[in-house]
Amino acid sequence: MLSTTDKMIFLRRVSLFGGMALEQLRVLSAHLAEHHYLPDEVVFSEGDFSQDLYIVISGEIAIIKDYGSPYKRVLNTLYGGDFFGEMAIFEGAARSATAVTRSESELLILPPEKFKQTLYQKPDMAFEIFRELSARIRRREEELSEEHL
Repeated sequence: MLSTTDKMIFLRRVSLFGGMALEQLRVLSAHLAEHHYLPDEVVFSEGDFSQDLYIVISGEIAIIKDYGSPYKRVLNTLYGGDFFGEMAIFEGAARSATAVTRSESELLILPPEKFKQTLYQKPDMAFEIFRELSARIRRREEELSEEHL
């Protein structure tokens, strides 16, 4: 288990939180729950109405559309320092894909109310999220265009 100080140090390396003041990181760290996952464990499923934000401490997480079906597609693979689950907070909708661990993984989990509160206090974090979402969309478009060549 990470101490509050360890969480603060780790969050400094996450693009989403890197620009936050130490006091903001301290408050945020107090709201983060650490969770251990085994390989091939489902973090959340497509269609779930959970809205937690997840931050990968270690391990590998696959974001999969149509998980469990013969048509499943891996949309993204995430590693230490990456975050996911933010779309459900903004949309207020069900999860659009399933998150599955590919290896033993440690995640920090931030409840939606605390994440929204943090965004209100530090609105420039929203631009980091938009930047990351845009990069993910761009990577996916490039992958799709390569598949059609």
